Amino acid sequence: MYDNISYYDRSRKRNSLVFSDLHYDEVADGDKRIDDILSRARKKELDFIVSLGDLCRPVNENQKVWKKFHALGIPFYPVIGNHETDDCKLSEILEFFSMSKPYYSVICKGYKLIFLNTCYMRKDEQEEIYYKNNYKKNSCIYPIIPAQEIQWLQEELRDGRKSVIFSHHSLVNDFEKRGVDNREDIRKLFAQKQVLLCVNGHDHGDDYALVDGISYLTVNSANYAWVGRQIARCQGLQEKYSYLHGMLQYKQAMSAYIEIDDRTIRICGMEGEYGSVTPDDIELYDYKWNGVSIKPQISSHLIPL
Repeated sequence: MYDNISYYDRSRKRNSLVFSDLHYDEVADGDKRIDDILSRARKKELDFIVSLGDLCRPVNENQKVWKKFHALGIPFYPVIGNHETDDCKLSEILEFFSMSKPYYSVICKGYKLIFLNTCYMRKDEQEEIYYKNNYKKNSCIYPIIPAQEIQWLQEELRDGRKSVIFSHHSLVNDFEKRGVDNREDIRKLFAQKQVLLCVNGHDHGDDYALVDGISYLTVNSANYAWVGRQIARCQGLQEKYSYLHGMLQYKQAMSAYIEIDDRTIRICGMEGEYGSVTPDDIELYDYKWNGVSIKPQISSHLIPL
């Protein structure tokens, strides 16, 4: 469904809404969060919407999630996240999202949108797809982008189009086992190419970096900051906050507008609030986790091209 689709519009501005890590199945207010994202989407004339992964379990009972976004009548492009693979094989994920391949590209108003699949691991020199938390086994290297996908990406970048890269895992986060392990090799592919922006989720936090002239944006979760290990490290915190299951929920469903024209990239984020428990309560006073800020926000940026 999503291989090399193109559609035409005379406008020179490309408008999108991007969100990540909704984790629909893990919270009681998943439907409300979807409705909040859709409400924000209706406020602007969008060319497309992107989910950066961990949207929901890709099973039949969650087709309602998929249908809600499609009912908006705006192209909706999914990225595969690690939690989509918890219970489902890749073939089942592809069927759920009506995808023919786990990575693909789309042309939007002359720009190329490239959607990567970073949910692979390497064990004993063999590359494997994520499935049922196999990436958490000892001696695994993860996440990675496999050789076949790298070759495909090289071909996609050869046409000289201005491109935006979307992935679940970060291509710049150096925190252990958070960013793509072979991220430096991937970034080398971007040299002398027209890559304008790379956008990722997964880290449940807010971050922006400029590396070799390319902007890298980490989009905060539409649901919560995950700080399970911080709570587990202290018996007192564990006894007091075990009911949180490591999740500090945001009141708002976070999302970002991304607007690109010939001169600028404008990232319009949003400010939010924590619910009843904040990082201060669990003694995480610097509001940093997994190498990113876990303030309840998506920062805004104006990036000249």
